[in-house]
Amino acid sequence: MHDKASALALDNAYKWEAERANDLWLTQPLGGGEIKTFTWGEAMAEARKMAGHLQSLDLPAGSHIAIFSKNTAWWIIADLAIWMAGHTSIPVFPTLTSDTVRYTLEHSETKLLFVGKLDVWDEAKAGVPEGLDCIAMPLSPKTDYPQWDDLVGAATPMEGTTERTHEETATI
Repeated sequence: MHDKASALALDNAYKWEAERANDLWLTQPLGGGEIKTFTWGEAMAEARKMAGHLQSLDLPAGSHIAIFSKNTAWWIIADLAIWMAGHTSIPVFPTLTSDTVRYTLEHSETKLLFVGKLDVWDEAKAGVPEGLDCIAMPLSPKTDYPQWDDLVGAATPMEGTTERTHEETATI
């Protein structure tokens, strides 16, 4: 790991997972007055499982994986999972039109798309290139994509820590 001043976000996530596993980290409103909370340990367990799933896909190292969603707990967890699995995240603004979604996904050579909480899905989904593998995160619009919870439930968690360097691209 890097020294404290130069630690990467993933380094810090591993640190807090080890030191504060039972401390509350994320709070996600679900609607109707319900919320879901995640401790450091719970959130990192989900990230490790999704990272394990991503590794099972045998994508080339450093593949671009997009997240098309409003900010949610799962957006953060997906981002960490992408980094853990050795890939690069491509955030896609949740208000884009289908033409801009298509341009972003094609130009970035995205290999996989996480679809999350969106208000513009009915218009924007036409921009998802045919054949692009997608995963529906919790709070996503209704789709036929594989569901986050199902994939996390079946995945083998990634063990240990992934060392990422300052020279690697984490996010585009």
